[in-house]
Order: sequence, then C-alpha cells, then structure tokens
Amino acid sequence: MKRWWVAAGAVVLVLGLVTGGLWVFLTPGHRTTFLVDASESADFGEVADAVGAAASNMSADDSLALRKFGGSCDSANTSELVTPGTGQAAKIGDAVRAITPSGKATLLSGILAAIDDFARTYPFRGSMTNRVVVVARGGADACGKSADEVRRIIADHTARAGVKIDFRFVGHRLTPEQVKALNDIAAAADARQPRLTRTSAELVTTMKEVSIPADLVAQEIRTSPCDSVTPETLAAAHPLGADVRYFDIKCRQDRFVLASANTTPRRSDDLLLVFELKDEKWLNLSSGTSLPCGTVPQEVWKQWEMPCEFEAVVCRDGERKVTDLDGVGCPAAIAIADRYWTAVQGGQAQGQGLFWDAAEWSCAWPYEDGLAHAQVPLKCVRTTDDKVVQIGDYQR
Repeated sequence: MKRWWVAAGAVVLVLGLVTGGLWVFLTPGHRTTFLVDASESADFGEVADAVGAAASNMSADDSLALRKFGGSCDSANTSELVTPGTGQAAKIGDAVRAITPSGKATLLSGILAAIDDFARTYPFRGSMTNRVVVVARGGADACGKSADEVRRIIADHTARAGVKIDFRFVGHRLTPEQVKALNDIAAAADARQPRLTRTSAELVTTMKEVSIPADLVAQEIRTSPCDSVTPETLAAAHPLGADVRYFDIKCRQDRFVLASANTTPRRSDDLLLVFELKDEKWLNLSSGTSLPCGTVPQEVWKQWEMPCEFEAVVCRDGERKVTDLDGVGCPAAIAIADRYWTAVQGGQAQGQGLFWDAAEWSCAWPYEDGLAHAQVPLKCVRTTDDKVVQIGDYQR
C-alpha cells in the first residue's frame, strides 16, 4: 500500500512539473489585439493595409488577435475574427482585408469585448505586455453613452478581467468632433492621447509604432520586407539565367512583389513575375506576359495598375452555391451572398427582380438573353469596382 502512495505521488509530481513547464513555454511575452473599426466608410482599404503591415512588422513570437466592431447599437456589433496565437501575422492581414465595412461605429462594444477576451485563462495572456491597438475611422461611438457611463463600464470590465491592458488609440481621417469623442473614450480607458493620421502612409507608420511592445521601442520599427527586395534578392529566389536581370520592382503590403525581367539590352517583351513573402522567403507565384490573379488581392493589382486574369472560384457549393466571378475574395463573397439571401427570404428585396442594396453592394435577380428567368442565378455587384458574386447556378 505504501508503495502505491509513493508511486501516485511521483505521478502527480511529474504531471505538475510538466504542466508548469508547458504553461511557461506556451505563455507569450507579448499579446496584442488589433481592434478595427469596420463601420461603413470608403477608406477602409487604407486601414486594412495598415493593420496588415503592423502585424507583419511584429515578432513571430508575439500572440496576435483581430477583432472588429461596427453595426447596429441594438444587435451584435463586434466579433473576434482571429483568435490569439503566435506566428499568424499573415492570417491577420488576410482576415482584415476580407472585412466588408458596414453599419455605424460601435467602439465601446468593441473595447468591452476586447477586455473580456483577456479575462479568459486561455488563450494565454502576455507575461510582459497585453495590448489593444484600436483603429477608429468613422467616429468614436454612435450608441450615445455619456463619458461617465463609458468610464464606469470600462472600469468594471477591466476589474473583472484582472489584467493590466495597455490601450493604444489611432484615429484616421477624423473630424474635430470625432477626435474629441475619441479622446474621451481613450481617457476612460486610462490610455494615452490618441494618435491622429490623415494619409495612408501616416497610418501605416503610426500603426507600426504603436504596436511595438514597450520593451522593444528602443529598437524602433523593424525593416519592412519591401525594403529588402532588390534585383539580386529576386534573382536568388528565382534564377532566370546569367544574362537576364530583374527591374521595375513594385512591392505592396510588405508581402507581394511584381517585377519585370529581360536581358540587357532588352530583347522582345518583358517577362512579368509575381512573388509572395512566405516564411520570410520570397517565392515565385506566377510568371508570363499576362498573369493570373491567383491569391494576390485585387487591391494590390489595382495599386500595381495591372490587370490580371481571374478564374471563377466556387466559394461554397451545394444548394446555396456562391461563386466569386471577379476576385472579390471568398470571405466577402459568402458574407454578401448570405446577407442578400436573408433579405430575399425576409421579403426585403424589391419587385420581381429582387432588387436589394447594402453599402457598396447592389444585388438583383437579372434577366439574361437565351435563358428563362428561373434559370438565371442571383448576382451581387460591388459598385466600387464592378466585381460580381454569383449566388446559385445556371439551370440549362
């Protein structure tokens, strides 16, 4: 009997040591949540690019998360898009660029939810810093609570979370009235005065600066991956021959490169090549005189002033099939398709053409030559760039 107790005690001791070791090993030094204003606005692309650049600028050992806010005051208006974890900067960038902005600014809901995220035992908090980086665009909060109410509610949630959270606020293209409201909320969160930006370049730089953990500030901002892209870098990543050189290199979002290649002196047409940064290495995605869109976001092709050949992608098959015809991106395509389908089912679409508009989207059940109306799928067009999402399938 005595031996049994000794053995059991040894097992408990070993399990305790293993658990404690894993706790220390898995706990990140720094944890940061990007809290993004996803309310309706025309300049959300600038915010998405800045958040993606800030995430890629941080250490792979930092735990990063993404939460958005925006919508209606009387319904769910904030959601966590990427849960905390290390090594997921690219995931943060992809998720924020897939957001379709809509609704009103609901900053207070986003802040409270972000605080509550830190209240859980797992995912682990940072052992040195825990930070929420807030990007406000269309305003501070449209839900009408007084400064005293905001201060009390934030204090209650912070006390329950039991952890010191360092809030950093960035206001982009705000009016004087919106700046004042954001200052009040920042004060209620016991944060320093918000940083204000007016241009896309200012926003990228500011986001990188406020996202760096305090103990790394002396190191300033790490070199952007785009700064390291040279003809020699690309030649090493994808050799083309001794007499061929790379030139006219264009880098976007710290992870996509478009370059030309030709002999010296040039002969015939330039060869176009696209690269993506993966695991800190530049990899060639495609090459030719014309290029497929592939996984490169449409806004990047637009920045390059280059067309690309998009192949339609079935984002969801089955009874409620969704097809991305022009490179909207599957998350955005499925989101608008489901919203339109709900509107149709709820009787909100107008007339036999089932017309329905939401923010930058215009949806309908069109007529097409040579097909009965019942054979034609529903379609949603993004009015900002005429990209089309198809809902359903042709019945021929």
